[in-house]
Amino acid sequence: MSTKNASTGYAPFHLHLGRTPRLLPPLTPEHVNKVREDFPNDVATALEAIISLKTDVADAHDALLASRVAQATAANAHRSADPCFEIGDFVYLSTAHRRREYLNGKGKRVAK
Repeated sequence: MSTKNASTGYAPFHLHLGRTPRLLPPLTPEHVNKVREDFPNDVATALEAIISLKTDVADAHDALLASRVAQATAANAHRSADPCFEIGDFVYLSTAHRRREYLNGKGKRVAK
């Protein structure tokens, strides 16, 4: 089954097709005819379905943006202030990645 996304509030199936899937398809002729009657037959109903789908996608997009802002706010709440360095301060510099760059570099080196 298609479960709802916590960030968007919609199931991916619903955003893609505009409806939720059925557990079992209708197997009897009466149910098949009823399902055919539920589908849009005229242009106005089809346009309403398209507008509804576009609205749902826009709502999901807005919910994702709101979720992104909320997550960034929560992550930044625990972040410490940026360090303030002055000229002449002693700092540790990690050069672990520099060895790999040196070994993968071109053969135009003067020193090892």
